[in-house]
Amino acid sequence: MSTNHGTEEKSNSAWRLLINFLLYVSPVALLTTIFPIVTPTINRYNLDGVPLIQVILAASITVPWLSQAACLPLYRAIQMEHKKIADAREGLRIHAETLEHQLKRTEARAVRARMSEPQFQDITDLTAFTRNWLYLFFMTMPLVLLFAIPVALVLHWSPTAFGAFFVLGVLNIAFAQLLVIPNLAKNRIIWFIAWLGYSLALLCYPVIWFLPPLVGSLILLVSLGKDLVHLLHFARIPIKDIALDALRGFFTGSIIWADKYMLFLVTGGEINVVAIYLSLIPCVIAYNYFFVVEADRVNASIQHLWTIFDRLPYKGVQEESSKALRTSNRAIRNSLLIYIASAIVTGILMFIFLPQSYPLALSGLVVAFLFVAVALLIYQIEYMTMYVTVQLFSAAHLVLLFISFMILPNETGYLPIIVGEAVLAFACYRVYRQAWAAPEYSLFWRRALAW
Repeated sequence: MSTNHGTEEKSNSAWRLLINFLLYVSPVALLTTIFPIVTPTINRYNLDGVPLIQVILAASITVPWLSQAACLPLYRAIQMEHKKIADAREGLRIHAETLEHQLKRTEARAVRARMSEPQFQDITDLTAFTRNWLYLFFMTMPLVLLFAIPVALVLHWSPTAFGAFFVLGVLNIAFAQLLVIPNLAKNRIIWFIAWLGYSLALLCYPVIWFLPPLVGSLILLVSLGKDLVHLLHFARIPIKDIALDALRGFFTGSIIWADKYMLFLVTGGEINVVAIYLSLIPCVIAYNYFFVVEADRVNASIQHLWTIFDRLPYKGVQEESSKALRTSNRAIRNSLLIYIASAIVTGILMFIFLPQSYPLALSGLVVAFLFVAVALLIYQIEYMTMYVTVQLFSAAHLVLLFISFMILPNETGYLPIIVGEAVLAFACYRVYRQAWAAPEYSLFWRRALAW
């Protein structure tokens, strides 16, 4: 009976993971289906002499990279909000104990009574997010200019087109940041509904270019329910911390997304959109698979290690560390296998239906595999708090892209990128193996230095 129950639980868990994964990658299916339908309509419109399709394409290339820089500060803000409440409660407790020692028992009871007040109660991650979102949204808005100005200068856009791109970038930042809500709520249905609203707005009103992210954002805000009132809290974190996290997001986001942005610039906006983006589908599937299916397992193994340092002898800690290493290796391996399987299917379909674009598609599939490998490896290296190393790898990636596209300012620039990225992937793998060879040692020193 217990065996059947255990088998049933595993089966249900597998189904839940599959459904969550399908919901997570649903935007790929929705946008891949809808965008070719609306493109002919969008092609008929201009913004002060600049094709509307070019502005929308520039935004779609920019936003994924921009979003990682804009979203990373949110997670620090959530942690700081929890810490703020914990520190306030601890301050009250210490104050009450001090009064007790001074034999001021009435005052001590009054202080302890305050600990039941709402501002000293634990809150959910979702509430912590809502308290900080508006402030962080306004603080990260200027990031759009970092991406918009080069595009406007290179493509000689009019002020109207530049303004539209900026507004589109800002609205998409809001949408990307609010997509953290279903992640915190662990509710992929909300994720799917938000993207469905985004896609239907694009399908029904393709020339109202600002509508899709606006509709998606409104759906996510409504999903907050009673937490919506916390938007008025307008909590703040130091600008220095926002800048540091945004910089980290900029570097790590560049691994998968920077090449599209640079290619768009060096070709003057004339890129083979279909080939580039179809070759990106396996990358998106594998990356999302990692975060939906594998990342929680790796997180759990690392969190478990943190809890056993004081309870187990060193040999026991080593055994648990070996389990964590196997979990990490398996996560990377499975994600790359998912990529390979997806790439084979995508490659066959593109060979059949887009034979004229197949050489570019093939190079896109190869280079995207290397991008995913590097991205997953540096994500695991970050666990060992090697943040400077990760940023150096990301900077090397950006330099490689810049030099390659300066020498070969078209799709052939991917050839030297493939070679250079293979070297970078090997270097990341070596550092990863070294960092995870003894995770208990790396994590112990993290704690020791924190003391």
